[in-house]
Amino acid sequence: MNYACAAGIGAVSGLRSMAGPALVAEAAGSKRLHLKGTPLAWLGSGNSMKTSAILALGELVADKLPSTPSRLAPAPLVFRAISGAVCGYAVCGRNRTKQEKWGSAIVGASAALAAAWAGYTYRKNSKLPKFVAALAEDAVAMGAGAAVIALIGQ
Repeated sequence: MNYACAAGIGAVSGLRSMAGPALVAEAAGSKRLHLKGTPLAWLGSGNSMKTSAILALGELVADKLPSTPSRLAPAPLVFRAISGAVCGYAVCGRNRTKQEKWGSAIVGASAALAAAWAGYTYRKNSKLPKFVAALAEDAVAMGAGAAVIALIGQ
């Protein structure tokens, strides 16, 4: 289940780079995700929750602007991979081995890269108006993220 959650939250980060961290921060802050005693415990702080939520909302707006660079450009792609790795590591679980945690980070990063490419391809080839296609992608990212966070508590 941990690798599936890592892949899911990594894919969310690939579609919307700040959505994964915002969802992880909210889950950690509300104690649905237990990060206390881990290197990522800071994600559950009030400041982290607020900052990541603001950045995620800003990204939702910026994504619709024609001046926004391609998600496949080197810097955005690397950031999405890092976001997916951090989120994958976070959802792995506190009582897992280092190998499992790093495996979850690799799964999260890989899923982020795959989802970034899939999202780019979808938007490029969609017959929907660009704005509507972007909103549909937002809905997929948020729905998938909510599903992953719901699975963590089980």
